[in-house]
Amino acid sequence: MNRYKNEAALIFCTLIWGGTFSATKLSLVSISSCLFIGIRFAIATFVFVLYILLKNRKNPISYPDWKTNKSLYFLAFLLGFWMFMGFAFETVGLKYTTATKSGFLTGTLVVITPILQTLFLKRMPSSGNLLGVIVVMFGLFFLSAESVGEDHKLVISYHLGDVLTLGGAFFFSLYIIYVDKASKSCPLDILLLSQTLVTSVFAFLLAFILHWTEFEPLFIKMDSRVMPALFYNGLISSVGTTFLQTKYQKGISPTRAGLIFSLEPVFSAILAYFTLEERLDTTGLIGCSFVLTGVLLAELLGREKKF
Repeated sequence: MNRYKNEAALIFCTLIWGGTFSATKLSLVSISSCLFIGIRFAIATFVFVLYILLKNRKNPISYPDWKTNKSLYFLAFLLGFWMFMGFAFETVGLKYTTATKSGFLTGTLVVITPILQTLFLKRMPSSGNLLGVIVVMFGLFFLSAESVGEDHKLVISYHLGDVLTLGGAFFFSLYIIYVDKASKSCPLDILLLSQTLVTSVFAFLLAFILHWTEFEPLFIKMDSRVMPALFYNGLISSVGTTFLQTKYQKGISPTRAGLIFSLEPVFSAILAYFTLEERLDTTGLIGCSFVLTGVLLAELLGREKKF
């Protein structure tokens, strides 16, 4: 029963994340990408600080000593850093690609995660998960393909935004691996605060660096696009899903979590259809079907083996 509860929590997280692509895409015409990330996670950090203060006021908690638990705090910092890198690559890349394609390319983490899991955790994915990964790979192929010409030839095309988004998928895979590791040894409060605080601080620094290098000007226009996006991404997504993922993913293997997260591009495409009027062609719909089939196969078959 706990397994289904954990997986339901991650599916809900994935649905929320699917909506962030459209919300962020709409706001990026009024705010620079890394400044958006910085403010988004600053809001989340403020909420978590209040949560921890109120929690300790009612029932004081003693946290691990810094001097004797430096490795634990470093692990929490590293988790936040991988989160920052994932969002930085994904959000900057979103400026140069569609919300639908960004969601699907981020979904490649389902392919990357089992490889990193094998390297870092010495845990072999089950045959069911591997089969699911293969099917999802076919889905991502169709989702990244474009039909061109009178003969409707399928062509895979990647631009700057696509490459950056793939980089984000790699760092999100690292993040998933470290969530599995850190959540079993670090207190929940430390993990929640470290993730949002580290991401916010580094995002603000990167915003100034990109401005200084003239890659992306630093600007903000607090209009009807930015405010709702910051509310949705800062509170509902960053606070809600960070809490749920950190709390419930520890009961699920990284590969299995990655397969659940592969539903994110499906949700993002559906929401982008209604909010941005982005359309999927036949190949895109076929890709969605493969992704869903891959997740179902992984859910029905086997568990991981350690070696």
